[in-house]
Amino acid sequence: MFSFSYYQGVTTDANIYLVKPGDQQYSSEKVGCFSIRDIGFSGQSLDIQKCLDIEVETHPAVRPFTIKNGDAEIEVTFSWLQLKVEIWIRSIPRHRIGHVHVDQKGMLPMGATRSTPANWLWEVRPEDMEVIEQARANQPNAPIHFQIEINGIAKMINTATGQFLDIVPLRGNSPQHAVELSHWERLMQSMEYKLPPTHVTLAGLSSLRHPSWAEATRRLEGARSHHRAGEDYDALRECLDTLESLVSRPYAAKAWEDRLKTLPDQKATGLAELFSGVATYCNKIGHHRSREERNASDDLQQMPLDHWEADLAVGAAQFVTTYALRLRMAGVLAEVSAPEALNRS
Repeated sequence: MFSFSYYQGVTTDANIYLVKPGDQQYSSEKVGCFSIRDIGFSGQSLDIQKCLDIEVETHPAVRPFTIKNGDAEIEVTFSWLQLKVEIWIRSIPRHRIGHVHVDQKGMLPMGATRSTPANWLWEVRPEDMEVIEQARANQPNAPIHFQIEINGIAKMINTATGQFLDIVPLRGNSPQHAVELSHWERLMQSMEYKLPPTHVTLAGLSSLRHPSWAEATRRLEGARSHHRAGEDYDALRECLDTLESLVSRPYAAKAWEDRLKTLPDQKATGLAELFSGVATYCNKIGHHRSREERNASDDLQQMPLDHWEADLAVGAAQFVTTYALRLRMAGVLAEVSAPEALNRS
């Protein structure tokens, strides 16, 4: 088993060791070394699921690995028969992240001449990315720590003759490092990760398939980006700005009611209070300056805000924005007038 993490532009080496029968710990007999060259995205997918690429290559051993054959020593190399790779997030409780697919080309021989790089495909699903986001919630700006566990069985081969000698278990061990946060953000964008699956599951198919859902998702990208970075107050301010793009003074129920004239009064009032309630929370808790205080020297007093509260608020903003956009598309929610748009800017 070995641990590695990746900083962009930095190579991570993972030493591979022979496991002898009865060994409880790693053997001290090193048989080879994997070098993790890069973690990126090249557009590869399995079925319809996009995958990340883990580029690996092997280094020859510092000295040839030998075994005793009577009084003679035989130089040997190792060729994988089975290679299992698992990636875990370094947090409590531990979670395995996705599934690593290693094909025949990815089973680089150990102890042989340096091979050309190969790719392991790392299938990371949206639910895996959400686990990572949850795991780093307490330290959102810290590097992301991964642990990779690798083990398998390999053929031991006489290097000189190519003769098969035995089947042996191999495992790896390497120091822990960390994934650069900015690099992980770029990978999430490449994988088109937008909304946590737990948020999406709360919506029905009719909502998810309506263009208002995708448009709300797009408009709230900034809020989610701030939230992932632990900038919770900024996330709430972004949510308020999104609602403000639909109705000036969105925290005022009357501002919504004035644009819902085609609805029965009772429904218009209910919707106005729903929309303005979410906006009021973002305004009051997000430390956002009100319209009357634009020229004041002080903002609203800053309130306590936990990361989980921001998570809930950003999720609520997704549903409220979708609802409001759907009413706008149906012509039920009137457009913001030109003077109001000018004042807001």
